[in-house]
Amino acid sequence: MFVNGVMSEKVQAQHGEPTGDNRWLEESGLDPARSLGDGFELQTGHSLGNSLGGPEGRCLASGPLAADLRLAVGLNKVLHGFGRELRRNGTKSGCRGTQAERIGTFISHDWGSRGSLKFMSLILIFNSSAAAVIAVSVSVTVALLESYDVMPTKSAERLVGGRAYIVRSGEASVYGLVAYLFILCFWQRILSLCGRSASVFLDKLCIDQENEEKKERAILGLAGFLDISDRLLILWSPNYFDRLWCTYELASWLRLSGMKDTTVIPIHLAPALFAFTFSWWISIIIFIYASTIRSYFLGSDDALRSGSDLLTFDVVSGVAAFLCAAVGGVVLPTHLSRRLANSLRLLSQQLESFSLREAKCFCCSHDHVHPDTKNHLPCDRQLIFKTLLQWQQDFTGSGESVTTLEAFDFRIRQKLKPWVLRHIGGSHVPFRMLLATSCVPLMCTTMDYIPVMFQLGGVDAFRFGLDAILQSFVLGPCIGTVIMVISAAGFDCKNHVGCDLCLTLLKSTASIFVIALVWALINIPRAILEHVGWQLAVGVVLVVPTIVIFRCCCRRAVGGSE
Repeated sequence: MFVNGVMSEKVQAQHGEPTGDNRWLEESGLDPARSLGDGFELQTGHSLGNSLGGPEGRCLASGPLAADLRLAVGLNKVLHGFGRELRRNGTKSGCRGTQAERIGTFISHDWGSRGSLKFMSLILIFNSSAAAVIAVSVSVTVALLESYDVMPTKSAERLVGGRAYIVRSGEASVYGLVAYLFILCFWQRILSLCGRSASVFLDKLCIDQENEEKKERAILGLAGFLDISDRLLILWSPNYFDRLWCTYELASWLRLSGMKDTTVIPIHLAPALFAFTFSWWISIIIFIYASTIRSYFLGSDDALRSGSDLLTFDVVSGVAAFLCAAVGGVVLPTHLSRRLANSLRLLSQQLESFSLREAKCFCCSHDHVHPDTKNHLPCDRQLIFKTLLQWQQDFTGSGESVTTLEAFDFRIRQKLKPWVLRHIGGSHVPFRMLLATSCVPLMCTTMDYIPVMFQLGGVDAFRFGLDAILQSFVLGPCIGTVIMVISAAGFDCKNHVGCDLCLTLLKSTASIFVIALVWALINIPRAILEHVGWQLAVGVVLVVPTIVIFRCCCRRAVGGSE
């Protein structure tokens, strides 16, 4: 989601009893009347660093970044080894970045979340659109080759618009699946060979982990990396707003851009979308190749097979395909969507009770002693508090000084909370994201219509085209949306395994019924109204509201834009 907005307000200074900031400063040996009074001059540089108990000269820099630290890394390196560099216990290595004047995307995340979830989120954002386009293009190419008998095909019966047709069922879906998987995983690697891989900042790769002097300077100059970044990408997890450095990155970006060009994606969204996509793709392929599988197991001579054998195998293969579609395409995404919905429920409470003082940092969590080297760790909390106090008048949008850290907490609770909840707190997924994931299997499957459309032409070709549009752009998005909405609806419980499984099965059953209703609304009216004009009217009635609904939901959904 890309949003233009500046958060500004005036927060009145508190008087009387010392505030939390004043008490904290008193404990640190500072005079709150001198440091935080009306019209104060905040100390900077060495003096304040020493007053707060930090080492001499240690303070966060908010100015331009030194040239030797201004580094970026290609996204292909971040995704290398299926996100090996995103894992918490990944290998420690030196800096892999190269000098850059600008950074395309600053990746903000917490190291406590799973690397595999962050990997899937990144390929969803950066690779899924290209994967969808190339997969559909490959399917179209294969279908065209089949239509001119360049590639072998087999005949199959399809019910389209209330009529049964004999169509060529070929390899378009399989080749589309292979292309989608390949591009999804290796698109950035392909772009890097052309020198066009996305430029990003990932702290582990752009900050030298072996040179302690450079590492310290880069960490203290973190705001400088944000200053030269075009976009902030937040890989949100339930721990994100509990981490002090994550909060500092967000505050720096808020000060620099007012949340403009910001993308927020929950890391639990991508697994749900990909589970649905690949499960339905496999189910479709099982249906398409049912006769081939039957011939493999029962033999190719129809005359030698008994009717009971054929019926038994058809029933078994049909049940297998249905279970694959139901379990993989509905039950598993429902379980993952429930996990996403539960984390988003915690988000509101997390922002409502946000407190900067309670945010966790590595040094304070280990009593300022490194767990491995046993060396003393300077307090990062003091550095960040000091910097935020300096920035507070930037947040107010006026020359009036804000005197308490509670003012920053207030800003998060009252201003940032509605913005975050509006963009990642909903159960709707943007239409463009569904097109890049859950709609692709149906798009590739309907490409098998191309040979018969060339053969029949006229009204029959129109029926096939209309069916392809409705299946790809109405049924596909609606299935994913139904699962997400029902998974997030009502109460939830995950404290007991039996209850958790029961809720997943109940919500999956509800999703199957609603999906069946959507399928009926798409297909039954066209079967009853055989005239092509009425079928066109039914298609318009279904397509137009779908686009309108998804465009409205996209403004409030994950990755939506205003």
